Parts: sequence; C-alpha cells; structure tokens
Amino acid sequence: MQRFSTLLTRGHDAVAAEMLRERVLFSQLLHRHRIDEDHETGRLLPGTPLAAALAADMQALLAEYSAHVRTWPPSRIPGEWDDYSKAVLKLQQRMRMRLAWEERELFPHLSAA
Repeated sequence: MQRFSTLLTRGHDAVAAEMLRERVLFSQLLHRHRIDEDHETGRLLPGTPLAAALAADMQALLAEYSAHVRTWPPSRIPGEWDDYSKAVLKLQQRMRMRLAWEERELFPHLSAA
C-alpha cells in the first residue's frame, strides 16, 4: 500500500504502467493473505466468535475492494486522478484498520499457538 500511495503523488502520466502492475500485485497479495488467514483461524480458532468475526469482516473488505476496482477501471483513472487518489487512500485506511484489528485480536492467539 505504501508503494501505491507513493505512486499517487507522482501523477498518472508518470506512473500509469507501474500503477497497473501494482494493482495486480496488491490483488494477489490480498488473496494470499486471505487464504493464509483462513487457514490459520480454521486451524487455531475453529468455530469461535473471533474466527467468524474475522471472516465476516474480510468478506466485507473484499466486497469494498471489488467495488473500488469496478468503480475505477483503468480507463477512468486518468481523467479523475484526484478523486481516484482519494478513493485509494480511503480504501487503504480501511485496510490499515483491518490490519491493526488483526494485530490486536488475532495475533495474540497465533503467537500463543
């Protein structure tokens, strides 16, 4: 997310190809994160309220991410760069909140195991 935020400061014309590559890489990373998290919570916290809450929030986050990608196809971004940048930063803030929640609520269970 930090690399992408840095790209936003440089303007679309300077980073168009790099930005598309970063979007794909981030999508792959998020998918991998979800798989790993599902595996670990299923193994260590099966059927617990925390596992259910994590799964429900991840589903909501993925829905938000999918909506963002649908709202901002590559063809729309150049003409609305400022609005796109704001939308990206808002989504990144949501993701950072999720990561902080995981660190507070999930990681203590993982380290105990």
